[in-house]
Amino acid sequence: MDRILANTQDGVFVLDEQRRFVFFNPACERLTGFRAQEVLQSDRACSEFLDCRDEQGRPLAGGLCPGLGVARGDRSVARQVMQLTTRAGERRWIETLYTPLRDAHGEGGGLIGVMREITELREREEGYRETIEELRDEVERLHQRMREQYGFVSIVTRSPGMRLVLDRIRSACENGSPVLICGEAGTGKERVARTIHFNGLQKDGPFVASSVAAAPADRIEAELFGQVGVGAAVGSGEGCGLYRAADGGTLFIEGVDRLPGSTQARLLGAIEERAVRPVGGIEPVAAHVRVIASANLPLEALASSGALREDLLYRLSVISIEMPPLRARKEDIPLLVHQFIGQLNQQGMRQVKEVGAEVWEILDRHDWPGNVQELHNVIESAFASGTGEALTGEAIRLPAAHVSLHESAGRAGGSGVLPLDDLLADYERQAILNALRQTNGQRSLAARRMGISRSRLYRRMEALGIVPKLAGM
Repeated sequence: MDRILANTQDGVFVLDEQRRFVFFNPACERLTGFRAQEVLQSDRACSEFLDCRDEQGRPLAGGLCPGLGVARGDRSVARQVMQLTTRAGERRWIETLYTPLRDAHGEGGGLIGVMREITELREREEGYRETIEELRDEVERLHQRMREQYGFVSIVTRSPGMRLVLDRIRSACENGSPVLICGEAGTGKERVARTIHFNGLQKDGPFVASSVAAAPADRIEAELFGQVGVGAAVGSGEGCGLYRAADGGTLFIEGVDRLPGSTQARLLGAIEERAVRPVGGIEPVAAHVRVIASANLPLEALASSGALREDLLYRLSVISIEMPPLRARKEDIPLLVHQFIGQLNQQGMRQVKEVGAEVWEILDRHDWPGNVQELHNVIESAFASGTGEALTGEAIRLPAAHVSLHESAGRAGGSGVLPLDDLLADYERQAILNALRQTNGQRSLAARRMGISRSRLYRRMEALGIVPKLAGM
């Protein structure tokens, strides 16, 4: 037994009824810095040798000593994490286990203590805590940036139609009811959804954007509601699903009218019951989610066409928002252009301080079938391909498929013919920018969606002057 106690890595000590050391193994010497001979030959109590403090820094002496209750028989065992100061003044984290020491008749007030150093473990735990706090702070900073990015001041307008939209957004921020946003592609429906989320009651929860309507029909419900027995990452079509990933926050469903009828019915049930039943599952799983959905059709067309179940339409349109097309709010084009230029200037690739008069003429003549998104793409492309502090008409390249006859004639000069190479380059540039934006700058995914290799995408980006940073990557 003596050999075992001498070689163990744990410190083992024995105290008598007067709290004096009567046994002090080599591990105790190593942990405390005191020699066994020194403490065993002294009449001093253990507290006069060892400065022990709890996790809050309070001295563990007298009535606060965790071993006291064990020695008195109040407790059969006690465990204490403490800070111990060694003889050399070094602070160590120690975990000590106390048990009573009794004779055959159950008499005696001594105790046995076993101490183990946990300094490295505590330092790791402290590091973990600091990391968690840093992550919490970073999440809060991100939330704050999102609130600023999607605040009401970020929606620039002088259009009466958009002012009505802002009023509807403010109303939506005051409650957690479902929202249906209708409008043509590119009018900013997702931006409105984010504005509602980051300024509403769910702002501290997640915002999950879903375009599941574009997924294969046999995978839509697994993507949205999850699948039993599968633990893959959310968004892979398996695992817990996008609906549950948005628990406590907002789920934005793009193109809700393109969902199959069975999926629409399941979505209605999830909204009504505040619970979701995964594919292959029996029991529903609670999920408190605010659903904001979008559709490209106007509200009246949704009702008359049957694209959206009538009961789901009524449930989603508790708050409905109709987004006006850009052609109906052309007075906002200068505000939007200056906003886009300011954002691009912040990226540091180029500083544009002036917009040529001919630019405004070109932009005003265009019908903008792609709406605000198309305008953003055109300005971004002009910013990336031009140089200097002025944005000129030469840099404005409208998508070939959307250029009207009088615009083409104006750009073609006296010949009346727009060079085919320019048209094709414009179209390809916009297609690549759209693909990159839809995939959040993931070039591999963008290449797959466009049906080309990643290397070919890189070559075309270089040839067309598409800068990764400006493309949103």
